[in-house]
Amino acid sequence: MDSFNDRKKLVSEFNEASFQIMRLHELWLKSNLQSVKGDLIGWKWTLDSIWRELAADAKSIKNDKYSPRLKIINLRIALAKNSQLYNALSEKHIFLKILQEDVGKGGKKKHEFENMM
Repeated sequence: MDSFNDRKKLVSEFNEASFQIMRLHELWLKSNLQSVKGDLIGWKWTLDSIWRELAADAKSIKNDKYSPRLKIINLRIALAKNSQLYNALSEKHIFLKILQEDVGKGGKKKHEFENMM
């Protein structure tokens, strides 16, 4: 099993998507705690980590509308003072939650009638 051709035939036992969702879950927990405690700098860095987890998925979408929007939000964060910083971070938080849903890494939704079956 040392040849390159033999290794190409192997399939990973692990699915990176499930690990990514677990990492995102941990980051969202941390992000919520930081926002509640008023740790705005910690919150900012955690939101940046969430973006890094979702960036490849966002860029794989045919029309990458996320990167330009995020640049505007990050500029608002960089220029913000006090309560403006909280509002700008909150906007980024919501933006990233929407992005997570859009790239299929959020909650699984089904029609109401499926619950009855």
